[in-house]
Amino acid sequence: MARKPTFSPRATLRKLFPKARLERLAKKAGAVIRVRKVKVDALFWTLVLGFGIGRVRTIAGLRRAYEKTTGQRIEESSFYGRFTPGLVKMLKLAAADALEMSLGVGRALKGHLASFRDVILTDSTVIRLHDLLQKVYPACRTNHTKAALKAHAIVSVTGAGKQSVTITSERCHDGPVFRVGRWVKDTLLLFDLGYYRFQLFSCIRRNGGFFVSRLKTSANPVIVALNRTHRGRAVPVVGEKLRDVVGRLQREVLDVMVSVRFQRRVYAGRRSYATEIFRVVGVRDESTGEYHLYVTNVPPDKLAAEDIRATYALRWQVELLFLEWKRHYRLEDMPSSKQVVVEALLFASLLTLVASRRLLDALRRKLDQQAHRLKERRWAAVFESVVQDLLAVVIGPLRKVRDIERRVTLTLLHEAPDSNATRPGLLDAVETGVHRYRTRAAGTR
Repeated sequence: MARKPTFSPRATLRKLFPKARLERLAKKAGAVIRVRKVKVDALFWTLVLGFGIGRVRTIAGLRRAYEKTTGQRIEESSFYGRFTPGLVKMLKLAAADALEMSLGVGRALKGHLASFRDVILTDSTVIRLHDLLQKVYPACRTNHTKAALKAHAIVSVTGAGKQSVTITSERCHDGPVFRVGRWVKDTLLLFDLGYYRFQLFSCIRRNGGFFVSRLKTSANPVIVALNRTHRGRAVPVVGEKLRDVVGRLQREVLDVMVSVRFQRRVYAGRRSYATEIFRVVGVRDESTGEYHLYVTNVPPDKLAAEDIRATYALRWQVELLFLEWKRHYRLEDMPSSKQVVVEALLFASLLTLVASRRLLDALRRKLDQQAHRLKERRWAAVFESVVQDLLAVVIGPLRKVRDIERRVTLTLLHEAPDSNATRPGLLDAVETGVHRYRTRAAGTR
């Protein structure tokens, strides 16, 4: 009989970032030249888990967290001097190494998503900065914010696919930052109108991937085929432009193939045009009577029209991720006008998110059959409540922190599971069809 997995917060986090690995990364990035009073691993974990002191994250608060946990006194200037380009590079390398398998659900997709290898979500969020950083990170709306950066996230729903975070100024458009390649094969990508480009859609198709996006209101492609027939005197739509007929339709679901013509990128000084056939799905909103229109290349036999809208709802997961990142892991607390400090704190906040999700994954394995009761939003709040004790558990000698770890473990086991065991998460609801749009049985035109 297989033994039930143990759950040790200390072992889980130290396995994620072992001391020897952190020291190697520090030397590789140039974060340290020689070992001094400040220990690399203690500084790393203080930046990742030390934000729990005070209502907002500050450099002084992080220094106090370091002193409290390690028992070492350190001058403010000495601690502040540790924020160097080398430290930023170290934190960035650590985040890139750990991000690949740390944010997903850790299982294969089910239901009507089972035919896809993974579902990839991408979006960006804006963080306001000190005005003195406007040359490095210029903002878009300088009448109230002079400096702001944008974090572009690529998130794998399963946790087994591509995941990354790219930092740019707020003025950088989302579309050019996102690049596709062979990694999209058999993968479904969901994104908002910030990434809307037919060149991108065509590139995804050529690499064997799939996508779903909202259709822009300005798009008016020509309908070339129907994917489902309708009873009665159906309005003829083949050969018509989409916007010219959509207002006259009464059918609950519109599922057609359309032809679009678009410009390709300039190559060898010349710009060419291309024509592609994509699928457009429209689902009528019961409250407004208007269609929600989606453009995709997923064939009808792979994803029904009614499931397109429900599947697109998964994109909300990346919004929830940003909300968790800002609310619980202090992403927006950037108390400095120095670029290196801001970038160090940003990647430290990302590493906090990674550490939190790795601990959540370990607890899910521990609870096994009750793993579905562990929801990300509830977990984030519980994790934040014990993060200061977790810092002591990770850094301190085992003989001194054994009792603290036992109390933290009991708190996590008791508080993290959702009391409403029947409430499905967003992914479970989409996979099982709970969010599926149900059409009326009445005849449609």
